[in-house]
Amino acid sequence: MSESTEPLAGTRLQVVLPDESPDVSISTLIDLGVRADELGVDTTWLPDHLLPPRPYGTVFGGVYEPLITLAHLAAHTKRVRLGTSVLVLPMRDPFVLAKQVATLDRLSEGRFTLGVGVGWSREEFAAAVR
Repeated sequence: MSESTEPLAGTRLQVVLPDESPDVSISTLIDLGVRADELGVDTTWLPDHLLPPRPYGTVFGGVYEPLITLAHLAAHTKRVRLGTSVLVLPMRDPFVLAKQVATLDRLSEGRFTLGVGVGWSREEFAAAVR
């Protein structure tokens, strides 16, 4: 086995920022994002759930709405890409989302990546349509 200390060609470090806990302050998220930017991390990601962690348990996170949080993070960073991992698309108005995403991409100077999915939790869908 080789003991090379050279970085792997094409290796890109990506991190998911911890927005799931009500105990994580926005200043902590910003500090982590800025530090990731300084360290050369390729992309920082935020997950999406509309339900808060309480009373629905620890499965759901997203104390901070990811698009707004990433816009705030874009104002504090210069290079790191910003993305959603993943946005629960059926719970969003498609026209409003398109405008939000286009705006975020412009504000971040093209650094935004939109990751979308259809969701997986019946409990989340049931609670969101009440």
